[in-house]
Amino acid sequence: MPAATACSSPIESLATRSAVYSLLAHAFAYPDGERVEAIRALAAEVTAAGLASPVTGLAMRAAGVTATELEPEYVGLCTLSSSPDCPTFETAYFSSDPIQQTTRMADIAGFYRAFGVDATSGGVRPDDLPVELEFMSFLCQKEAYAAEHLGAPRVKQAARAQRMFLGEHLGRWGAAFGRRIAGRATPGSFYQVAGLALAAWIGDECAQLGVHPEEVTGEPAVGWGTPIGHGPEFAGPATLVPLEDIEVR
Repeated sequence: MPAATACSSPIESLATRSAVYSLLAHAFAYPDGERVEAIRALAAEVTAAGLASPVTGLAMRAAGVTATELEPEYVGLCTLSSSPDCPTFETAYFSSDPIQQTTRMADIAGFYRAFGVDATSGGVRPDDLPVELEFMSFLCQKEAYAAEHLGAPRVKQAARAQRMFLGEHLGRWGAAFGRRIAGRATPGSFYQVAGLALAAWIGDECAQLGVHPEEVTGEPAVGWGTPIGHGPEFAGPATLVPLEDIEVR
């Protein structure tokens, strides 16, 4: 049985899964002071859960991290100006064509809008890894809330959404990205540990939820560029995933 559900109630398991996704999301966002505080707080929560998983190793490694420690390596690994071969956004691994990238981002944004999540404000890319990880954290919270207050149909809907999002988006590239960044990080560093933990967690989640995504090679598309834009095209209804299309099964 997967670590997140081994010795806990369904609600506790969902809370733990949500915390792990959120820890991973913060781990791959820019490590300013506020972010590092969030990493340490989430690390304590994940450590307390006692999972038999590499994410526990990440949580323990994260307990004493500082922005001074993390920022230089993050810049070297994840920022486009310093590391164009290791982008942290999904569409870079699927196409170098800006139009196709924009279309894929619109599809991702459709998932978010179906659950009332606005990923267009603040110039945030909907396909950025931390955004996708936080969305999975949010879906775990939605499932837990549904289990307590809304009944089985809504529980199954939230679970179905998780399977869909892993199968069509995060599960196709998240683990490959984790292995890629772990292979480029300093041995023993926070980002090597985080990359390996991400790869293991995505693999475990897909197995737990019965998802079999077609994984990318892990190599960014050659000559990928900047998408056409980050705003209005993501707000249109054309690629919205309506809640009724997230079938209860």
